[in-house]
Amino acid sequence: MRIGSLAKAVGTTPRTVRHYHRLGLLDEPRRLSNGYREYTIDDVVRLMRIRWLADCGMPLGEIAAALGESPAAETDVVADLRALLGGIEQQQSTLARKHARLSALLNDAVERRPLTALPSEVADAMSALIDASAETDREALIRERDLLEVMAISGAVPASFFETVTLTLGDHDLRQRYLGLLRRFSALEGRDPSEAESDIDSLAAELESMLEFDSFAADSSDISANTDEISSLSIDDIVPDPAQRTVIVRATERLQAGLHRPSVGMR
Repeated sequence: MRIGSLAKAVGTTPRTVRHYHRLGLLDEPRRLSNGYREYTIDDVVRLMRIRWLADCGMPLGEIAAALGESPAAETDVVADLRALLGGIEQQQSTLARKHARLSALLNDAVERRPLTALPSEVADAMSALIDASAETDREALIRERDLLEVMAISGAVPASFFETVTLTLGDHDLRQRYLGLLRRFSALEGRDPSEAESDIDSLAAELESMLEFDSFAADSSDISANTDEISSLSIDDIVPDPAQRTVIVRATERLQAGLHRPSVGMR
């Protein structure tokens, strides 16, 4: 069998077969008296195995070990295969997240809704609140919506956080409390933190009480599922006003302290 027939039988090209020869994956066949290489069925089987492993995603540099017979090679092959499977599982997880996001975006586009990273329930509730709000509240609400979207994109909070936001905006009393908190937060802008200590502390306590404790007790994989896309923005970038930033930092510290606080049954 000539090289052209071999390549055709396996579904590859003579150039690829020669490349495998150079890499040492496929032994050079014996030459006939006329100088032509003569391939056998053993070469066909070997080449098919090489192509099969390559199609499975195994790098060519690792195929020689995979087809080897020494114990050391077998150990290397196990490690290589586990690494390859781990990489594929990570890719599958990334693709699944992208599929879910694109599906949500497609639904928004079909329904002629603004494209946003926010869960649809939160986006709808915020849009309705902005449309129904007084002019004095609108700018603060738009800024709040933008901040929530930054949080959604960054993966800095669990999905349960947005469930809490949806419940808050959907309940009349909680929504009014939320608007009152937002007005007080907006009024802090430009004030000296040292002179606004009392207001900062009361706002931090109010913010802490509004956020359900369980929202921040999520599994770490829920919070950082998209660590490959997490934003590098700091709290200084997101909340540039010092007084307002102090409220967020202090409320966050209290929530984190609550995570490590022993329950009643443990005291």
